Amino acid sequence: MNDLSRRLFLRYMAILGLAVFSTTALYAKGTKAKYKYQETPKDGKTCLECMHFVKDKNECRMVEGSINPDGWCAAYYTLPKKKTVKK
Repeated sequence: MNDLSRRLFLRYMAILGLAVFSTTALYAKGTKAKYKYQETPKDGKTCLECMHFVKDKNECRMVEGSINPDGWCAAYYTLPKKKTVKK
C-alpha cells in the first residue's frame, strides 16, 4: 500500500469513527429520574405542549417509558408558535 492511500484510509476511518461516536449519544433516551419526570403539570406546562412528546404513542423522544400527557419533566420545551399570515 502506498503512503497516500494509507493516509486516506486512516483519515476516512477516523471520520467514520467520529460520526458513529457523535450520533449515538444524541438519540439515547434518559431515565425519568434523570429528567425529574412527574405525572402532574408544573406551572401549567404539560408534556402535551412539549416538542419532545409523541402524541400517537404517549412517548417522549427524551425520556424512557410511557409518558402521561399531563406530566412534566426538565426536558420540557414549548412547541414553537405557528405564525399566521395576514392577507
